[in-house]
Amino acid sequence: MLKNIWEWFLWFTGVTDAGCSAWWGGFFSCLPLFGVFAVVWRRLKCHAPGCHRIGLHRTADGLYVLCRKHHPDVPNKLTLEHIQKSHVNAKAKKDK
Repeated sequence: MLKNIWEWFLWFTGVTDAGCSAWWGGFFSCLPLFGVFAVVWRRLKCHAPGCHRIGLHRTADGLYVLCRKHHPDVPNKLTLEHIQKSHVNAKAKKDK
């Protein structure tokens, strides 16, 4: 059983087909992509403790990124009135 798992792992990573060159050109070449994905996920993840959603909304001070569920200014169901009100408020702050 253990030998079958080891053989599957070697086949999956590409080591048994063409030696070490398959390792570097196959499975191992994907590892930097996993690292990029981890960095992007950490950057976009909601900063609320225990929440793993994607956060698209910054707090007023700009320090934290929160998802729609945890951000205080974003309602659970967005309406056109809320979007227009937010737009008018942002323009008023910009004009001051």
